Amino acid sequence: EKVPLDRSGRPIKVIDDDAEDLDCEFLNNRQAFLNLCRGNHYQFDELRRAKHTSMMVLWHLHNRDAPKFVQQCVSCSREILSGKRYHCNVCPDYDLCAQCYKDPKTNRGSCTHKLQAIDVESEGGQDGGSSSSGLTEAQRKHRQRNLELHIQLIEHASKCNSKECPSKNCAKMKSYLAHARKCPNGVQGGCRICKRIWTLLRIHAQKCKDSVCPIPQCMAIREKMRQLQKQQQAMDDRRRLEMNRHYRKGGISVA
Repeated sequence: EKVPLDRSGRPIKVIDDDAEDLDCEFLNNRQAFLNLCRGNHYQFDELRRAKHTSMMVLWHLHNRDAPKFVQQCVSCSREILSGKRYHCNVCPDYDLCAQCYKDPKTNRGSCTHKLQAIDVESEGGQDGGSSSSGLTEAQRKHRQRNLELHIQLIEHASKCNSKECPSKNCAKMKSYLAHARKCPNGVQGGCRICKRIWTLLRIHAQKCKDSVCPIPQCMAIREKMRQLQKQQQAMDDRRRLEMNRHYRKGGISVA
């Protein structure tokens, strides 16, 4: 097989996109993709913006652990890119940067709740590590295999009723599932355990075909996905009707 070369005659590494199933939540439906574009001001109305948006979408696709949105300080309106952000679990979309949080003169508005400190650098990676941007092919395969094993473990732990299960990780996964049910912070509050568990549950729910599934929240996640699909279909129908109405009016005026 002929190896493609660049202008300098060096071989070009060809990436096989089919070698790994890339699960990316913002590509599951149009509404999720629209939310990503709105939250990050991605646009396709001009060529330069379309190029930038396409590049960023590909970056998110291959850096799935990285934060999808950059939080903004409600006081100084600056983006919080490093250090810590101080998040309110009660008020919606309320974050302060470290500088405004430490300043006693900062106007916090109507928020009087206790703020939770969250490390911005470690939000993207598991266990506070870096994202998957620098992984080799072998590491990516190992990561994918690891994910599959975790999903199998969560399926086993959800069905296992034995107090003396031979699986060493069964009890640990059961404790994680119990934590996800009772955690006061949850995913929105930045709990890493909840993020991992809900990611595994969502991946399982996307592939699950059982009419009655014992996995926690599987039926609820699938129902939410169905509702999103219905909403998306309704939006598509309204958009299609509006376009047809516009074209019919244009045809009449031209005639």
